This record gives sequence, C-alpha cells and structure tokens, in this order.
Amino acid sequence: MSEILVGAYLFERLKQLGVKTVFGVPGDYELMLLDLVPEAGLTWRGNPNELNAGYAADGYARVNGVGAVVTTFGPGELSNMCGIAGAYTEFVPIVHIVGYPTEAAQHGNNIMHHSLGEVGDGKFDVFHKMSKYITCATTVLHDPKTAATEIDRVLNAMLHYSQPVYIGVPTDVAFLKTPAFNLQVPLESVLPANNLTFQSHVVEKIRGLMDAASSPIIIIDGGAVRSRVLAEAKALIETTGYPYFVTSMGKGSVPENLPTFGGIYGGMASFPETKKAIESSDCVLWLGNYPSDFNTGEFTESVKEEVTIDFQRLFIKIGGIRYDVKMKYVLEALLANLHQSPLDYKMKAVTWEPYPLNNPPREAHLTQDYLWAALGRYFRDGDFVIAETGTSAYGIPSTSLKHIKNVQMFNQTVFGSIGFATGAAVGAFVAGKELGTIKRGILVTGEGSLQLTVQAFSDLIRHEVNPTVFLLNNDGYTVERLIHGMEASYNTVPTWDYGALFQAFGPKFKTKYHLVKTPDDLDALLVDIEFNAAGCPQIVELILDKHDAPQSVKTATAAVEAFNKKK
Repeated sequence: MSEILVGAYLFERLKQLGVKTVFGVPGDYELMLLDLVPEAGLTWRGNPNELNAGYAADGYARVNGVGAVVTTFGPGELSNMCGIAGAYTEFVPIVHIVGYPTEAAQHGNNIMHHSLGEVGDGKFDVFHKMSKYITCATTVLHDPKTAATEIDRVLNAMLHYSQPVYIGVPTDVAFLKTPAFNLQVPLESVLPANNLTFQSHVVEKIRGLMDAASSPIIIIDGGAVRSRVLAEAKALIETTGYPYFVTSMGKGSVPENLPTFGGIYGGMASFPETKKAIESSDCVLWLGNYPSDFNTGEFTESVKEEVTIDFQRLFIKIGGIRYDVKMKYVLEALLANLHQSPLDYKMKAVTWEPYPLNNPPREAHLTQDYLWAALGRYFRDGDFVIAETGTSAYGIPSTSLKHIKNVQMFNQTVFGSIGFATGAAVGAFVAGKELGTIKRGILVTGEGSLQLTVQAFSDLIRHEVNPTVFLLNNDGYTVERLIHGMEASYNTVPTWDYGALFQAFGPKFKTKYHLVKTPDDLDALLVDIEFNAAGCPQIVELILDKHDAPQSVKTATAAVEAFNKKK
C-alpha cells in the first residue's frame, strides 16, 4: 500500500485546495515540518510575529479561498489566536497548523519549554482545548494510521462552514507514514446539494413575495461575500432590476455603477433617502445579513421581519420562518425561475444621490469628508482596498464607486481588531499577486492601529506587492474619543516619524513617502501619474484634526455610547 509522510500529506491537501503560500513563524517544534513546505511545491512566507501571520492568512484566504498558518506549540499558537478568532467570527477558512512536542515528551515526566510547566497526560492539551472555541473543527495527530482521515475530516469541516480549523502535528508524527490513497479522493469543496423538492418549495414562496411586491429591494451584506455568492448576487441585481444596496460589511462586493444602486445601509448611520427606501420596502431580499452592531448603526436598522427574505450560507428565513436550504443553490434556482418566467417589474433608476457628501466644501486643512470623497475618485478598476477598524472602516463605505465596475474591499467589521488591516494586507496582496487579480493593493489605516502591527510593513515591502498605504494621522484614537474620553490620555498614541518607516523596514527597496495636509496637497497627489502607477511601495501620511470624523462615525459612535450607558 502506498504511503506518505503525515506532514507531506497535510501540505499536499493544502495544495489541492489552491493554497500556494504558507504563513507563520518558525519554532523548534515545527522546524522539521517546515522542511516539507517547499517539497509540496508551496512557498513559505515567514512573518515578524504570529499575530501578523494570522492576519496575513486571513487576508490571503479572503482573496484565494483558503489560507494556512503554521505556529509552534504554546506561545506561538497563543499569539496567533486573535487572528484565528477574527477569522472564525467573519467566516474565513484558515488552517492553523501547530507544531507539537514529540509523543514521548507529551506523555513523559519532564517539564518542556513552551508548556505551562506541568507534566503528565492531558497537560499538553490545554491550548488545543482553547482553540476549540474559535474553530469549527480540531485535531491533534497522535496516530499516523488515522492521520490522513483526521486531516480530511477537519479540512472538510472548514470547507463546509467557511471557518478556521486547528491541526496539531507532533514533531515525530509528522515524519511517520500514513496511507496516501486518500489524496485521490477530492475534498468536499462544494456544499451538498439541497433537497430539490424542498428547494422548489422555498423558491416558490420567494417568487410569490416578489410578484406581490410594489417596492422590492436587494441588500448585499457580508455573508454574501464570505459565502462566495457574488456572481449570483450580481445576476439577481441585473435580472430583477430592483434597487440594490450594500452594508458596510458588503462594500466593494458588487459594482455600484448601475442606475439602480441606492447607497450604503447602516440604520441611523445611513443617508435619509437610502434609509427610507429600505425601511419602507414591502419585499427585502437580504443576501448574507450579518446584523452586528457596527454593521447596523448600533442596531438602529428598522427592516420588518415579515417582508424580509434572509439568505444565509446554510439556511434561509422567509418572514422569520427558517428553511434549511443553502443560499447558493436557492439563488441559482431562483435565477433559473426568473429567466423562465420573468418578473412583471419595470426597472426604475433611483431618484436620489447615494453619496450626497461627494462634493464637500474645501477647507484650509484636510478634512475627513473631503478625504473620502477624493479617494472615491482615485479608485479605479482592479484596485483592492483594505480598510482598518475605526475611522477608515466608516470612511471607506462613503467613497463613491459609481464610476467603476471592479473595485474590491474588505474590513474586519465584526471582530474589529485594530491592527488587523496591515497584517491582512500582506496576505491579500500576496494572493492577488499569485492569482493576477489585483492591479493596485491599497491599505487605509490610522496611526493608532498601525502601531500594533507595523512590522507587517517589512513583509509588504519584501514580497514586492507594491502597496499604497494611506495613513490617517489624527493624533490618536479618534473613534474611541468620539465614543468616550475626547481629551483622555488613554486615547493618545506615541508620536512616530511615519515618513521614515518604509526605509527602516525595507532599506534595500525603493519606496516613497508623501505628506498631505491640505485638499490641494491631496488633489495634486491623486492625479500624479507616477503615484497612480504604484510602481513601488508608497505611504501617504494624511494630517487630520483629532476631533474630525466622517458623519457616519459621529452618528454611529453616539449610538455606541448611548448603548453602552444602558443598564
């Protein structure tokens, strides 16, 4: 019977899933395992720390489909947990591989480094147990005879739920043999089909609500992005002709250049005409609804459940009644139904401006509202934009993309770990380079968030993805100031020389720095031909007043503070 090393089997499976790059930090319990990475035809891209590695794997998975990160037992895996928890929350499939001490060491009577200083059976399982709360499946490969089956079980769970998994690999077990035959059996990379009778019933109910509606709409939310149904979402928008909207978490998921695009919905953080159109609708097709606080204007959305068709990855709710059918297949069946029997609905262009603040006044100094409007005009087809938690995550949704068809964006709307965007940019831009799908990689972050994960600049530079970084310098944590503590010392951050960072983290590479203080500075830079070409890593420091924020931030943070004061 043909056999293969356990470690080699694992990396071959990752290769089959389309993974080309593995992130992580080398540690002695995994060093030999890492020797197998290039043998599988994969590229090892080490990171400055495990937190950045986890964020990089997240960004990579959002672009590539699946990501992978390797850490060592104990300190390494614990440092990576924040990244894995965010991926779990936002349905990002990552394989977290942990190099373990040998089987003998785990069952012996000696205190091993990276452990909790305890000995005996079960004492090496503590970190594994912790990870069970932030993954959809876990395993530690103690037995090479069952290793292939265990790896497949866990990877199939990851593919089914679109969430991270944990695989512990003891140093010695990685080089023992396991059956290779399983590699000939494809992993379950597509969801099981729906029961066709049940699916037909659901489609019929949806179609009935659509036919009876006088003011139907479509909302594209974060769950549609994470469940990879954007092709179906675009087809539904075009086939129905319905007015359509996106949430903050859904920004950049579908083109905004159709006359039926109505704006960004986030409850009280929405513009009035957008809010009115959605909340007065008598049929809401909500694809991937993710009703978190920051995605809903602190739960200020007001969409009636009885008129809502809530499409989720593994189920659909119609008027609050749950049907266990997968969103992707229901959308495919609904589209087929609509093509066979077209709607008696005439497309109407929206009568309002989705971005009423797109031409803000010019002040002597650069303002938030001016910045976001200008960035919208700067974006072009092929851009991939990653926005940091905080001001950037609120500002980016207010950038108009009505003039272009293909700009992709994401931020960590739900988990909201500041510093995430810079680390995630490494993985996302690397994946885009491998796939040839990203023309310009753009990171928008604040100086407070950047200081948590700034080491990722070294990876952005050395992997030659030529990022353009817009750094908002507003003298501290503006969003947190607006929530509470406007002048409190805990909302300040150390002063850095941001113009020197790229040179410090990539002294052998050509890099550029630009300082922007006024609207004139920004306008001149954003039309500069060389700057737009993004031929090398470039950082733009944007000087903003610490009390200034996009209008959506002011509205939402006021709601957050009010919510936090409730008893």
